[in-house]
Amino acid sequence: MFSYYFLRLSGPVLIILFGIKILSGYALTGRIDFKWLEKFHNERIFDMLLLPLFLFHGFYGMRLFILDLGFNKEKLLFWLSTILSLIIYGLIYFFVL
Repeated sequence: MFSYYFLRLSGPVLIILFGIKILSGYALTGRIDFKWLEKFHNERIFDMLLLPLFLFHGFYGMRLFILDLGFNKEKLLFWLSTILSLIIYGLIYFFVL
């Protein structure tokens, strides 16, 4: 049940956060005049919050898709998607960020 609510709530949050990320990129180019967004674009904390939200939303979405196809192991898919998200997040954090 957690993954269902997380999926429903993380979608709008992702839209807002990606919108802020895009606007902050435009602020860096000088096309819009929002000085506070320029500092926000390079914040590592923002990226570290956006990445796991994106990963968990994607993997829980795939889990829901597989459940809709008729696979009955709901707990197995929950833990599999959670563990895969954590592994990928850890790899990206260690190698990229």
